[in-house]
Amino acid sequence: MKCLMIDDDIPTIEVMRDFINWSSLGIGSVITAYNIADAKLLIEEGKPDIIICDIEMPKGTGLDMIKWVRDNHHDCAFIFFTCHENFEFASTAISYNTDAYLIKPFDKSKVEEALAKTINTLRAKNRLQAYSQFGASWLKNKSFVEQSFWREILFAQISPRIDLIHGEIRKRDLSLELEHGYFLVLTSIGKSDIEDSWNESTFIYAFSNLTSETMLDNLQLSHVINYQQDDRYYMGTIIRGSSSLEEIATRCRQQIRYCRDYFQCTATCYISKKVSIDLLNATRAILEVMDRNNIIHKGNVHCQEDRFDYETNESYTLDVNGFESLFIEGEKVQIVNKLKKDLESLAKSNKLDAGILHSIKQDFMQLVYSILYKNKILAHKLFSDHISGILLQKSEHSVMDMMKWAAFVTNKTIDYIREVKQSESVVEKAKTFIHNNYHLELNREDVAASVYLSPDYLAKMFKNKTGLSMKDYLNEHRILIAKERLIQGNESIGTIAVEIGFDSISYFSTVFKKITGETPNAFRTKHKP
Repeated sequence: MKCLMIDDDIPTIEVMRDFINWSSLGIGSVITAYNIADAKLLIEEGKPDIIICDIEMPKGTGLDMIKWVRDNHHDCAFIFFTCHENFEFASTAISYNTDAYLIKPFDKSKVEEALAKTINTLRAKNRLQAYSQFGASWLKNKSFVEQSFWREILFAQISPRIDLIHGEIRKRDLSLELEHGYFLVLTSIGKSDIEDSWNESTFIYAFSNLTSETMLDNLQLSHVINYQQDDRYYMGTIIRGSSSLEEIATRCRQQIRYCRDYFQCTATCYISKKVSIDLLNATRAILEVMDRNNIIHKGNVHCQEDRFDYETNESYTLDVNGFESLFIEGEKVQIVNKLKKDLESLAKSNKLDAGILHSIKQDFMQLVYSILYKNKILAHKLFSDHISGILLQKSEHSVMDMMKWAAFVTNKTIDYIREVKQSESVVEKAKTFIHNNYHLELNREDVAASVYLSPDYLAKMFKNKTGLSMKDYLNEHRILIAKERLIQGNESIGTIAVEIGFDSISYFSTVFKKITGETPNAFRTKHKP
């Protein structure tokens, strides 16, 4: 497909051209124009499939452009990308059959999502045109009907009995070659392996297109079935049994490479034995089990005959005492190297299966939580950030993912224990939190949570360093702010009291007099210029 972008804002065009993953959307050519006149010349040279156009430009507007395109019967999809949120512009654009109306600034996920929907509409329109040429008796919605058929076969929504399957084929008027059987290729990608910049529906659309092009040499998705399970994206491709196993494996390696290059993720392909159509559902289940059991061979091509048989008769116990000693000594590198050595030893002796990896993670996490508890640090708060969550979620996908998580947890644990022992820095963080949130209803639990410590431990540390309880320090800071506002402004005392965090004027006045020796009214009268 070809896309033409029209905008007098050259930096915007360059950003869109460079940052949108055009190839994954099925767009092979992107051309640009900076005004309407140049755009018309490019369209006359070769009609684009999609036009992305600004509205307000010096030498003619985007509305002039779409009117010209429609008047000249150029059957292009049209997306407006503009600063104008004006209803009049939008309604005029819609009257010319606009496919999408996007508001600047550039949002990669929104633009890609709009492109994906537009391309789907174009392909559906093209299919309908093809159907009209050959008659609607069986071509109408053929691809959709066939894809639905294969999905129902894969998930046993059609009973896996040959006679019933033949009946469904006749009912749907499908032309299938059953005598050679089929291969099922299952491609697996971990959800947490996908970059946050991807919108899920756009990713699935791009993944489906990539699979179809790589495995089948076309963009007919009737033999490509996408689905999700737990933390995995799956793409099942049904390939005729007359195909060469060697050729299928080559295509799988190409798909893995493309997923790494285009999506920056690790894909793993599983190729089934050649089976009859009634066994495809059972075969899918077998390949999924293979994927779950595959811990140390991700990113490769595996055949159904391959075995991930692990010698796990002997249980593995983490050397808790050894690791704890290293944590106490702050030996971050030695901790990571020790765990790496243990995992590599288990993998080399074929004893590292999914259950063992899960057990190691649980033991290591329990050890870390125990060490943090002994240091009065709230582990669930320390590891509540987004990165911690992502690494934890991915940790059981592979040995490499486990090592990334363990290294991150180790570094964060030891670094924070050191920081707590240098209590000045922790108390300063607590004071900063109070300064930033004094106007809220704060208690010592809130302050302690901000520095990941237990309330009792922080209260003791805070009093030792400042000579004040956290409550007294909070009140002193609030009164300091109140004094500034009493002198500088004309707000009522009640307004000031509420806005700096006191729930009543009387309590505010009591605290104010206790700290300053005079009432708020007396202070204002005495000090206001």
